[in-house]
Amino acid sequence: MMAGMMGPAAAGGCMGGNCGPGAPGTPIYPSLMTLPALTPDKRAAIEALASQQINQGMGRLATGSESLGRATQAGDHAAMQQAVVLMREGLDELGAGIAAWRVLSEGKSPRNLALDWFKREMNLASPIAAAAPRTVLGVAPFHLFTMLLLVAFALAMVAMYFVKMRRAAALFGRLEPDAGAPPPGAAPPLGGVPSPSSPVVPPAGNPPPPTADTPAAPPAVGGSPASPAAPPAPSEARAAPPVTANWRGQLRIASIVTETPSVRTFRLLPSSSDRLIPFTFVPGQFLNLAFGIGGARMNRSYSISSSPTPRDYVDLTVRREPRGAVSRHIYDLLNVGDEIETGGPVGRFTFTGTEADSIVLIAGGVGITPMMSIMRYLTERSWAGEIFFLYACRTPTDFIFADAVAALQRLNAKLHVAVTISHADGTDWTGPRGRITKEWLTQTVPDLASRRIHLCGPPSMMDSVKAILTELDVPPERLKTELFGATKPTPAAAGTTATPTAPATGPLVTFSKNNKSAKIHVNQTILELSEELAIGIEFSCRVGTCGVCKVKMTAGEVEMAVEDALDPDDKTNGIILACQAKPKGDVSVEA
Repeated sequence: MMAGMMGPAAAGGCMGGNCGPGAPGTPIYPSLMTLPALTPDKRAAIEALASQQINQGMGRLATGSESLGRATQAGDHAAMQQAVVLMREGLDELGAGIAAWRVLSEGKSPRNLALDWFKREMNLASPIAAAAPRTVLGVAPFHLFTMLLLVAFALAMVAMYFVKMRRAAALFGRLEPDAGAPPPGAAPPLGGVPSPSSPVVPPAGNPPPPTADTPAAPPAVGGSPASPAAPPAPSEARAAPPVTANWRGQLRIASIVTETPSVRTFRLLPSSSDRLIPFTFVPGQFLNLAFGIGGARMNRSYSISSSPTPRDYVDLTVRREPRGAVSRHIYDLLNVGDEIETGGPVGRFTFTGTEADSIVLIAGGVGITPMMSIMRYLTERSWAGEIFFLYACRTPTDFIFADAVAALQRLNAKLHVAVTISHADGTDWTGPRGRITKEWLTQTVPDLASRRIHLCGPPSMMDSVKAILTELDVPPERLKTELFGATKPTPAAAGTTATPTAPATGPLVTFSKNNKSAKIHVNQTILELSEELAIGIEFSCRVGTCGVCKVKMTAGEVEMAVEDALDPDDKTNGIILACQAKPKGDVSVEA
């Protein structure tokens, strides 16, 4: 009857109504629900029953204990089990009797006693009521402390966010093109002469550029290539535009397309009423851009990703570098309608289809941009040669121009595309994985060593691929590479004064416009020395291809490892590239 107080095992014998030998037929707890009060007669009956169950339980415990001892000595496991069952029944009865005495001592009404029993049977309340915990506003002190700590942390994060945003806003407020003159001693704005109102006429000896009536593809939408509705037949195709064009001026942003989460394509149009872009270019070239950022003039070079066939626009594809002041300015702040100071086009990483009968384009990351210009141009011209495009990137999401490349494949049966992903885990990528390897190259491109190869990408990727091509006996003259903007600036370029670690023992360099002279260090370039002296020579690529650091040498002689940005007229007039020039003797430059 009272076994509910001891848990399910004891309750099992009471809920049916009989709680052991001699117990009344009516269950005690259910019957208490109907009792208005615990009368003396009922109380006496419960006391008698509790005493009876206690005595019977103790007797069964004693008997079971003796039986267990004898069975243990005899090694009779069955008897041992029966003794344990008898002892368990004795415990149940003893517990029920003790629980009955507890009921009598609590002094509660019969109905409340029955409700407490029911709750315990259904696990709705613990058998022994716990003391109510201390609370503050209905919340335990520990929980209240934790909540306050989290609120304080959140408020601190919000405060830090607003402080950073205010600092960023103060910086961005200064990101306006400089209206005044460049810093003292700086080179002229991006090389060239102001653009005329009509397209530039190429120098004598160069083939004529495409004209306005040249068949041109409609402007590309998003990252898609310009799809020629009717490509010109080889016999009707126009000659390639000139390799160099001496132009500078303003171009206007007509549209901005997001290619990947960190790459955007900016379509540029003439800033004036001219219908055509005021220069011509060759696929694979790039433009020099100039900006006034935070009170400083900065130059960068970006490859053209569109084909030279459409004359009414030019596309630049820019990746946002986390630490790149110019790329972040372009990516984050420029909008449709903004104008950009532009110079060029520049570069000799070009291919028009006349240089070889097949081409292998190997790119990594944003190095795909000049390759897209080449592939689009060759596809538009229905070039008969084989095109092998090999591309490596981190994840499928980082595949720049994925849709555009697929569209070119559908248009050009001679275009063979192979892509490898270095971090494909967790994606649905089913193609090749990992970095570019010797085995992948040889399996993808037959007779690789006999073909012309163009390579562009991150420096580490290019070094690795060049080593592989050397192993495959690719002649150096068949390999063309593009690397600009990858060289780390010196401390002076970053805004501090470089401190030489040893005395300068080289020739004397004089900067005539600034009236400064100094001896140069061994293997130091004129640009690097100018940064130590705060001369202010402008630069961009630092590898001799963009031409932004051109200066006139009035005396002396220098050696330059790369002269790609110099044309014959530059060399005749004593123009040198400060980023490449290393004096052979005392020199003087106009800077």
